[in-house]
Amino acid sequence: VRPTGIEAPRSAMGAPKGKGKATKGGKDKGKGAKAAGKGKGGKATSTATKGGKGGKAAPAKGAAEKWIQVKPTVLVTGCAGYVATSVVRRLLSEGYKVKGTVRSVDPSDPKVVMMKRVFPQVELCEADLLGGEEAFAKAMEGCKFVIHCASPFKLDAKDVQKELIEPAVKGTEAVMRAASKANITRVVVTSSVAAVGPPMTYLEAGGTDKVLEDDDWNDDEPDTPMKGYKVSKVLAEKKAWELSKELKVDLSVLCPGFVIGPMMTSRADGESVLFMKRMLDGTMKEKAAEGSLKGFPKPVTDVRDLGLAHVKAMEKEGAVGKRFLVTSENVYTSVQMAEMIADRYKAYPLPTESQEGKAGYKCNCKAAKDVLGVSLRPVDVSMRDMAAAALRVGLAEKKFVKKAAKSFGEVAEIMPDSRSVYLLVSVVSIGTPEEGKGAEAFTEVVVGDSTGLVTLRLNSEEMKALGSVGDVVEIRNGAVKMMKGFIRLIVGKWGKIAKHDGDSKVTPNEAKDVSKTEYELVAA
Repeated sequence: VRPTGIEAPRSAMGAPKGKGKATKGGKDKGKGAKAAGKGKGGKATSTATKGGKGGKAAPAKGAAEKWIQVKPTVLVTGCAGYVATSVVRRLLSEGYKVKGTVRSVDPSDPKVVMMKRVFPQVELCEADLLGGEEAFAKAMEGCKFVIHCASPFKLDAKDVQKELIEPAVKGTEAVMRAASKANITRVVVTSSVAAVGPPMTYLEAGGTDKVLEDDDWNDDEPDTPMKGYKVSKVLAEKKAWELSKELKVDLSVLCPGFVIGPMMTSRADGESVLFMKRMLDGTMKEKAAEGSLKGFPKPVTDVRDLGLAHVKAMEKEGAVGKRFLVTSENVYTSVQMAEMIADRYKAYPLPTESQEGKAGYKCNCKAAKDVLGVSLRPVDVSMRDMAAAALRVGLAEKKFVKKAAKSFGEVAEIMPDSRSVYLLVSVVSIGTPEEGKGAEAFTEVVVGDSTGLVTLRLNSEEMKALGSVGDVVEIRNGAVKMMKGFIRLIVGKWGKIAKHDGDSKVTPNEAKDVSKTEYELVAA
């Protein structure tokens, strides 16, 4: 425990008799504060020294203090990963101290640079999944809990055994054995719904009635990268349970779906972040056009909810020895997820079709809600937040849909209360400049279309864009100004007048002039 301030508590035996006060120099200079008391049982106080080693500023006089329990240190493996950074953020927000493992602590390594920038308070330790338990044991010094997030997720692996299965299984074994030696209270392992199921045989057969439970296991064979990933998660998790029993290390396991949600950086070397990048940059749409946007519907998990679930699995006694599905109840195709953001991202080439399979299943996540107290946010919210984050961090280019130009109205429609007037008119006559308020010159110009005439009141700058009698001009966002009961049309600060670029012909109807109709303002 630690105090929140430096004022000394009241002494049980009372303060020494006599007067005393903290010195500023001499022997005690720079060595902290000395208590001062007056009379037996007097209240002890402290005064911070100015300078010197370890000096601290004194709290404000009369400031309230209390003792708080210091939360323990947690080691997060693979701390620079997409899921792990969310776990780290949640731990720090809950008051835990955090250490994290990375494969290299070289200051120039992009992952190290990112961690130092985003989480400067996290202590980084070097440890590799294939490097044995010694590095992990060293990283666990001073830790009470371990959250093991590090595991390969590559859908383009050339050698499934070397790139997926060996790192996952050997890394998990190294972490569990190191945790036993370091007397770690509990290990939380990030597994996957891929370890739960359903097997590819079910998906390829187009099954639709399966409900995955926490105790289900996938039985795929690793003959493709996707199956290899699933097998790596199965074998790594089974190794964790086996060693938990053998080494008597408390264990909780989380099995999320495909993880989505806002990323913290523009790193795009993980499948989840690449998913959104490819959706926004048109890669998915191109693959669909080629007939190669394949796969199957999948359950999804928001990365923020998953970060919270890790902390709850670490804290709650009821989570020991249990495995939790932490994922959406339903499954979704890439196209269905793209549809969730289509209304806000109309400028982006989102996929509207795919060659994904039609299989379906549900996930029973009741235990995660009941034991961990974690409820997942709606999938459409996660997708919108993820897309917004991708633009914010520069993962995708910001694009905008150009609004169609507002169509032109007719002169005859102009009334005293008309707003935002758009006209395509021909110049009929140009008056003589006259002085207005503030010595600014205004010129009245008569323009018209096939429905009638109206008088413009233009300043000298606006006159430069007018042209000559007979020219066709565009007026955009003009405004009506009533002058002595008669309509005048102005351009003003928010409007625009310009020569018409096209070849439209406009013949003014001089039989009707809306600016010659007099109006009177009366009570409504």
